Amino acid sequence: MDRNNPVRIKQFGNVLQITLEIPWSQVHGENNWKSYFESKPPDEPRPDYWAMTREKILKIYKKTNNISETARASGKGYYITETIIKEEQTRQNKAKRQAAIEEARKLAESKVAIKDIARIMGKSSETIRLWLKS
Repeated sequence: MDRNNPVRIKQFGNVLQITLEIPWSQVHGENNWKSYFESKPPDEPRPDYWAMTREKILKIYKKTNNISETARASGKGYYITETIIKEEQTRQNKAKRQAAIEEARKLAESKVAIKDIARIMGKSSETIRLWLKS
């Protein structure tokens, strides 16, 4: 494909095939959005809608301790409110469990018996054994 010769003519029997090669920028011009975004300064980052919603719902839930009242007060649907609250409770439970596992490991490192660790933490000795294994 020679750029110096943008017109190609081929003969196929009694038919002439004429091919014009025109660069894309000459056909469609410059991308209009490119100059718009280059001239415009970058926007400030928008606030995270879901983070604000989550924070608002959790704050209301701590006051009311009722999902229905929280949903009405926040203006969000019951499903969204319940989902956010359950996710937060799950996160808190995982954090508590992880803290308990770390405490059990620290006690095990200081050569405390598994039965004693279980009695201190209020868990079964089998649970403590599984925690220390993992």
